[in-house]
Amino acid sequence: MAEPRPKRPKIARGEDDYMPGNIIEIELHKFMTFDYLKCKPGPRLNLVIGPNGSGKSSLVCAIALGLGGEPQLLGRATSIGSYVKRGEDSGYIKITLRGDGNEEHITLVRKINTNNKLLDFNFDKRWSKWLVKDFEPETVY
Repeated sequence: MAEPRPKRPKIARGEDDYMPGNIIEIELHKFMTFDYLKCKPGPRLNLVIGPNGSGKSSLVCAIALGLGGEPQLLGRATSIGSYVKRGEDSGYIKITLRGDGNEEHITLVRKINTNNKLLDFNFDKRWSKWLVKDFEPETVY
């Protein structure tokens, strides 16, 4: 009989109740149904509710793409440009994550355009140095 897997260590919550890695802010500009949206989910958010057509799926798509996911993952469109709001040329997704300390934040910005191009994918400078140190970067032309 296999031994039970050990439990994951508990990650301590900060004074603000957020844990490292929690989404503390999402900002969308010209993305799917939104002209502009800025929302600050609470530290224990794990559910998005609203009436039909209110943009729940758009918000979930923004989170997936903003954290580096590929469009094929979502099953809606195969190109990143399809997520730009209809009638617009470009848009962006900005997601801010809680870092290790109360005042530390990691901000990711993904700029896209209708030519199916990822214009830019930026991290805070100090966090990008940390990521590059731990991963093998790949340049795509």
